Amino acid sequence: MRAVNLIPAEHRTGTSVGMGRSQGAAYGVLVLAGGLALMAFLYARADKQISSRKDAAATLTAQAQRAQSQAGQLSPYASFIAMREQRLKTISALVDSRFDWAHAFHEFGRVLPGSVSVSSLTGTITPSGGTSGAAPAAAATSTPAAAPAAAAGGATATAATAASVTPPGSVPVFSLAGCAKSQPDVALMLDRLRLIDGVANVTLQSSAKSAGGAAGGCGSGQPAYTAQITYHPLPTPEATRAATAVVATAGSPAKSTGGAR
Repeated sequence: MRAVNLIPAEHRTGTSVGMGRSQGAAYGVLVLAGGLALMAFLYARADKQISSRKDAAATLTAQAQRAQSQAGQLSPYASFIAMREQRLKTISALVDSRFDWAHAFHEFGRVLPGSVSVSSLTGTITPSGGTSGAAPAAAATSTPAAAPAAAAGGATATAATAASVTPPGSVPVFSLAGCAKSQPDVALMLDRLRLIDGVANVTLQSSAKSAGGAAGGCGSGQPAYTAQITYHPLPTPEATRAATAVVATAGSPAKSTGGAR
């Protein structure tokens, strides 16, 4: 005969019936609750980041507006600086369109060797592309009757007159005449003349002594020379007109560098 267990199934020892299904449902509820909690946490965190970034954007916008306001307040100073630079350029262009006669004579006295004397020194302003034979627009002459200009060698030449009319684009030319102790001294003088500021070319026109002794008022055996010194052209009319146009339109000219004196 087979034994029969009369104890209800839910009260029997060991694993109760339905235990697996109830535990699975509990685990599912826990997982669902955890997922919801994680989503809520991520949402709150993202919302906080968005709020902080909006605040940062608002702060940056306010800073940019303040910077623009300050820049607008400083714009008159920037305009004044630009006007100053433009005016300096225009003034420099106008100054460069004039030839500095005083500096030219100073340079002659500085470079001429002591073994060379000057009997005459004539400066002319020729039109652009012209030659020394053209009618000068301005001239500066020197004569032996004036005070010395070439120092050590007994050169006696200073400016008697110096006109300042120097059209833009014209070429300053000097004609130099005098005496030297020897022909090598004449060659040395030519090399020295090429050191003058703005000189483009130095040409020896003549250098000779008469067979009978003195020549051209020079001492016995001394050569009488004549030379021509040509400077670089002054700034062209186009450059001067461009600088002047800036003054007329913007009311503020500009800064030039260098150029013929």
